[in-house]
This record gives sequence, C-alpha cells and structure tokens, in this order.
Amino acid sequence: MKRWRGETALPGYLRGQYRFFEGMIGNVHILFLQSTKEPVPSVAKKHEHALQQHWDGPVAFAFDRITPRTRQRMVSEGLSFVVPRSQIYLPLLGMNLRERYKTRTQRVDRLRPSAQVLFLSLLTMPLPATNTPSVFAKQLGYTPMAMGQALDQLDDAELVRVHKAGRERLFELAGEPAEIWLKAQSVLASPVKRKRYLVGTAEQISEGLACGLSALANYSAIAEPRVPGVALISARTKNLLETRGVLELPSVVEADLEVEVWTYAPGLLSNGPTVDCLSLYLSLRDDQDERVQSALEEMMRGVKW
Repeated sequence: MKRWRGETALPGYLRGQYRFFEGMIGNVHILFLQSTKEPVPSVAKKHEHALQQHWDGPVAFAFDRITPRTRQRMVSEGLSFVVPRSQIYLPLLGMNLRERYKTRTQRVDRLRPSAQVLFLSLLTMPLPATNTPSVFAKQLGYTPMAMGQALDQLDDAELVRVHKAGRERLFELAGEPAEIWLKAQSVLASPVKRKRYLVGTAEQISEGLACGLSALANYSAIAEPRVPGVALISARTKNLLETRGVLELPSVVEADLEVEVWTYAPGLLSNGPTVDCLSLYLSLRDDQDERVQSALEEMMRGVKW
C-alpha cells in the first residue's frame, strides 16, 4: 500500500473526505478510499463514478466501522469496501470475508457499576470454568441482561476479548491483569456515591465491611483513623437510619462512624472483613494526603495478579 499521487488532481470535495492509497491484491491494482466516517452508499456511488475520470482500475472504500444497514446497501450498490480487522467485500476478486463483525460501537467514558464489578472480579476472584454473562450473573447477583450489557461495555473499552461458542459469548481479559488494570484507570470510578456520618452505631452495625482509612490500615502501615469507616449499599444505609435509631451528623467531627454508600455491594469482591483492595484504591486514589498515597502504593505492591 502506498499513497496515490494522482489525488492532487481530484476535486476538493473528494480530497477533503478521503485519503487515497493504491495497492495490489493478487494481480489486481486497486485504489482504496479511506474515510473515518461511515459512507452514505448513494454518495459513495457518485464518488466512485467521479473517480473513473482519474483512475481506470477498480475502487474500494475503507472505513473504521459500518452498520448492518449500510453494509447491505453498499453490497446492493455493488460497492467494494473494507473494514479493517472486520470485513472485506471485494466482489471483483470473489472476496466476501466476515471474520469479526461488531454492530455495537460505543465510546466508554466510565464503566457502569455492574461493568466495574465484572471487571474487578475478573482481576481478583477465582474464575469459573466457563466465562459467560449468565455464569457471572449468578455469581455476582445481577440479571443475565445486566451482565450482558456489562460485558458489552468492557468489550467497547477493549478490556476483554469476546468470542462466540454456539449461542454463548465467552470472554477473557484482553491482556495480563496488571497491564489491563493500568489501561482501565481512565474508565474506572470510585465506588463511593456519598458519605454519611453517624452517632450511636458502634454496636449496631455488623454487616458493613471496613473501608476507607480503616481498610487501608489493614493493607498498609498507615494508622487507624479516629472514626472507623464501613461500606454499605444505599438500601442497607437507609434501613440503618430508619429502624435502628441512629442519628446522622453533618460532618465527621463528632461522629462515631463514617458510612460510605457504595454503588455496588462491597461484599461482592471481598472474602474478609475489609473491602477489596482494588475498590479501596479507586475510592482513595484522588486523596491528596501524601501518607494515603504512600499507603496505597504499599498496598498495591502486595497485590498478587
């Protein structure tokens, strides 16, 4: 493949939309029109016709992605096209290869809580013999649909590799755990939705897992905080406040307990008295205290991927 020098003679509307490459497939000399935008087949047909004045060989379009409807219309118009790493449709060569076709392409800015739980479980928990959304739905307490959508997000973020086996979707991490953990940092979020400061709870709360600095003290040499912290989901916190006679304060100053309300159940990823270290890291990574950052580094050095 090489840039086509003849593009300088083309009309501006073509040069503004495409990059032009010429190449050989077998003994056929082909001009490829590369664009980042999905084609409008009727317009692509006109562009192909306009190029016949400047190129006497076959033309093929190249796009980053293509929807099923556009693909069907391109085929019906007899337009050759290539979607890198996905599909080749070159009827002039008798080629119609569809090795990997994704209809769903979504930019991922943040993983939803269910997707984050699924991702962290892949990093830290013993994996089942077969990794499918339905298996993890039972393991993590989500619906199969929720796990399917979570897998879609992880696939879009390129954190997992997915392949089909019959009607099932099997998946695995897209690389080594430590490497994928670093890659995922921009789409991972703190599990803490809000904090609540309570009085009179020292003996009334046993279901929560140690979190925040209380948990970090178990993973590092940092000192225990004056006010212990526990992690709960919203429903548990609401029940605590409504049925146990607990008083809520506006700040931590006179509180007996700091409750972190999490977006997912803290116990899903933990098998001990504290929250899991990866969720803990995400909850504290933006803390500006140098002692906290040093303790987080100490904790992460001890992670066995």
